[in-house]
Amino acid sequence: MRRFLDFFIAFKEYVALTAFVAVSLTMIAVSRTTDVMPLRAFATGLVGAIQSTYAWIPNPIALARENRDLESQSIELAAEVGRLRRAEAENRELRRLLGIAPHPDWKLVAAEVVGKTTTFQRNMLTIDLGSKDSIVPGMAVITDAGLVGRIYATSQNFSLVQMLLNTDLRIASKIARTRVEGIITWEGGPSLSMRNIPKALDVQLGDLVVSSEYSSFFPAEVPIGTVDSIAPEANSLFRRVMVRPSVNFFRVEHVYVIQKDITKERERLALEGRVNEGKAQKR
Repeated sequence: MRRFLDFFIAFKEYVALTAFVAVSLTMIAVSRTTDVMPLRAFATGLVGAIQSTYAWIPNPIALARENRDLESQSIELAAEVGRLRRAEAENRELRRLLGIAPHPDWKLVAAEVVGKTTTFQRNMLTIDLGSKDSIVPGMAVITDAGLVGRIYATSQNFSLVQMLLNTDLRIASKIARTRVEGIITWEGGPSLSMRNIPKALDVQLGDLVVSSEYSSFFPAEVPIGTVDSIAPEANSLFRRVMVRPSVNFFRVEHVYVIQKDITKERERLALEGRVNEGKAQKR
C-alpha cells in the first residue's frame, strides 16, 4: 500500500492528466450537444481506421475459444458419424432378415444379440428377448443365412441361445439334394460334422445340408451349411462328412426366434400314441 501511495505521489501530474482525459472523453461520448458531434464522428472514424488496419493481428483469447469450439464440434461430428455407420450396418442386416421366406406356421420374432461366447466347447448367445416375450426353452433361432441354435434358458428379459458350435447339441439333418440323413455335431473346429453317412450313399461337395423332419427341436428344411469335405472313416462303413456352417457365428448381431415349440407338440403326439396303444391292447 505504501509503495502505491509513493508511486501516486511521484507521478501525480500524469495520473491527474490521465483522469482528466478519461473524464473528458466520457463526457464527449455521452454528450448530445451539436458542438461535440463532429468530434465524436472524427473519433469514431479514427478508431475504426485503426481497428481496420490492425484487424489482421490474431486475438489469442478469441483464437483459443474458437479452437475449443471447433474441437468440441469435431468430437460431436465424429460420434454422429459412428452412430450413422452403426445404424447403416444394422439396417442392412435387418433388410436381409426381412428377406426370409418363413413357413406359414412360423411366427418370427426379431431379437438383438447382446452377448456372445465363441471360444469354448459350449458356446452361447444372449439375446434381448425373454419369458415376457413368450420365449421358452427349445425354440429354434435362425438368421437369413440359416440355423443358429435353440433357446437354452430364459429370464424375464433375456435368453441364452445354444449355438451349433456347442458340443452338447445334436441335430437330425439331411442332404437337401438326395435326402440322405445324418446327425450334425460340433467337435471344436471351424466346421460341423455330419455323422452316420454310409459310404454307398450319394453325398457330394457343395451339397446343402438342412434340418430334418426327425429333429426334436428344429423345424425341417432350415439351412445348416454346405458339405466342405468328405473322407472315409478307417475300418468303418461310414464316411466323415464335414459341413461349413451357413451362419457366421462370429459376426451375427441380429436373429429371429421361431415362436413354435415343436418339442411340446412331439411330446403330446407321443403321449397320445401311447394312450391309443393302451386302448388297443385293452380291446
